[in-house]
Amino acid sequence: MWKIVIIDDDFQVVRGLRKAIPWEELDAEFAGEAIDGEAGLKLIEEVNPDIVLTDIYMPEMNGIQMIESLKSRGFTGRFVILSGYNDFEYARTALRLGVDDYLTKPVTVDQIRKVLAETILKLEETYLQRLEQTGEQNVPAVNWRQEEWTASILNGLSQPEELPAALAEWQSKQFTVMVIEVTWTERTRNISIADWNLFRFAVSNISEEVLGGEWQTASFVWLFGNYAAVLLRSEQGTDGQLAAASAGRLGGMIINNLKSYIGLDARFGLGRTKDSWHEIKASCDEALQGLLEDPNQEQEAEGEESGGSELSFNTIHEKHRKAVQFMIEYVHTHYAEDITLEQLASQLYISKNYLNQLFKKVTGETFTNYVIRVRIEKAKVLLLEGKHLIYEVSEMVGYQNVPYFTTLFKKYCGVTPSELMKQ
Repeated sequence: MWKIVIIDDDFQVVRGLRKAIPWEELDAEFAGEAIDGEAGLKLIEEVNPDIVLTDIYMPEMNGIQMIESLKSRGFTGRFVILSGYNDFEYARTALRLGVDDYLTKPVTVDQIRKVLAETILKLEETYLQRLEQTGEQNVPAVNWRQEEWTASILNGLSQPEELPAALAEWQSKQFTVMVIEVTWTERTRNISIADWNLFRFAVSNISEEVLGGEWQTASFVWLFGNYAAVLLRSEQGTDGQLAAASAGRLGGMIINNLKSYIGLDARFGLGRTKDSWHEIKASCDEALQGLLEDPNQEQEAEGEESGGSELSFNTIHEKHRKAVQFMIEYVHTHYAEDITLEQLASQLYISKNYLNQLFKKVTGETFTNYVIRVRIEKAKVLLLEGKHLIYEVSEMVGYQNVPYFTTLFKKYCGVTPSELMKQ
């Protein structure tokens, strides 16, 4: 929530502004008031507001002097001047100091709403730029997990001298990499980003279920775009040809299950078995090369020319993409919990209303609708497993009210949970 202070020696102006500002609409709060520049300095140091609304002509210290003092101290908030005089010299000085707007009193409710909305938009853009520049450092809710580390090794983004403590067992393993490509078809070529991420979610679930039954020391990770990888670990001394044969059989099972359960076409390539984790990237490159040298590449090339979901995803402004991608990943990790837009807004330092607009602009649907669809997709997988009762599945995907869950499920799937289980 954005904090706004008002610095003005006219109590009627302060009272009028407090009533006129649409606090809830702007996702803002009143953080305090002061009657002159000196008192304003103390207030701003105490509450560290995001926006300062200030008059110019005040006793003790005027508004321009206060702004100059705050700038010299490194204050990064925004300033809006509300002056009773249209003074050109003051306006020019304000411009030099980077003031966001210079309004002449009296101001209308529409004027103040418009100016504050634009100022907040600038603040949000600043935070998004910071997010882009420092990457994951400014995203506190996503921890560095094993699969992220594995993906960075496979992509060649990280090659530390030593393994993390949690992966110490890898020192005594052999590694074979399988790369899975979800091929572009009429069904997948023009889907939205939201739908593409749901497809990825389903591919992950199906692949991990196969791996859990056939090769429990395997790791499934997404590489980039429509390419995923399976890192297969085996004991040192395992015959390379035997490992390759087992990996090939496993790849066939995954591809068949993807086609059978969700109707996705996919194929895979295998790298050679390596004796050290330092060679994981080399095995991954061999698997990718095997896919590229496959004679059936004409359809893939055609798909790239036509433009797939991932291609359009990459054209989105980078700082917007990072914020939305964080939201998507958070939903897929925390779908069983109570997820609110307010939580994510506070973590990304972006107002709730703007964040919802941004998510809809990028994905084509509202954040609330996306959360529901992810939960229902996971519920379908759990129900088809047949290991849980309907009320248990409802709770596992974040719904304590079973009738409400059933209503949502039928709306999105066309059948009730019980009807799906009978099928």
